[in-house]
Amino acid sequence: MTTTFGIDISSYSLTIDWPTVLTALNPRFVFARAYHIDATLGTSYPDPNFKDYWADLAKLNLPRGAYVRCNPNIDPQQSVTDFFSVYTPQPGDLLPSVDIEDEWDNSSTVKPKQRVLQIGQLIKLVADKIGGQMPLLYTKQRVWKDLNNPGQFAACPLWVQDYLAVPPAAPSLPASWSSYAFWQYGENKKAVGIADYDLNLFNGLETALKNFTIQRVSV
Repeated sequence: MTTTFGIDISSYSLTIDWPTVLTALNPRFVFARAYHIDATLGTSYPDPNFKDYWADLAKLNLPRGAYVRCNPNIDPQQSVTDFFSVYTPQPGDLLPSVDIEDEWDNSSTVKPKQRVLQIGQLIKLVADKIGGQMPLLYTKQRVWKDLNNPGQFAACPLWVQDYLAVPPAAPSLPASWSSYAFWQYGENKKAVGIADYDLNLFNGLETALKNFTIQRVSV
């Protein structure tokens, strides 16, 4: 199947020279971190470069999406409130992503059942903000297995992390999904014009990205 290349960025990317990056990498979509939720509110923070990245991407007319890196030690309502304090969803944006990363594995002091309940709350709160659409869910096979492979979130398009598979081979998927929407297949890359970025593929033609955009937002 045809795939489409894109990148994701955060403050680790530093100041981005977009004309140089577009020439060198030619990403057809970009995800940007809006908020990082750490184990305590005192160490959680909005991405300091998100506002500038978001404005630049709008000027470039590149499909753009925002993501929030979540933590099971923080109340889901607080996490989503913080996310939307810096990111205002608009129709046409790529679906926002709820990131369920290593903090959600069995190294967590939060029991698996409670972690799964929290993921459900995060998804519902974000979905409520975007007219009931399901947000992207970013995770990887190992973390999802530690959560006992909950199947109730399969309606969320999957943004899978797998650095072991190499395109055009397919990524390893968490058991709850049979296909993926986006695949992060490399991290911490460097290029002229950008200090750090991750490699991603969209599972389809560029024109199909519109099927993973916000249709309306809730008042």
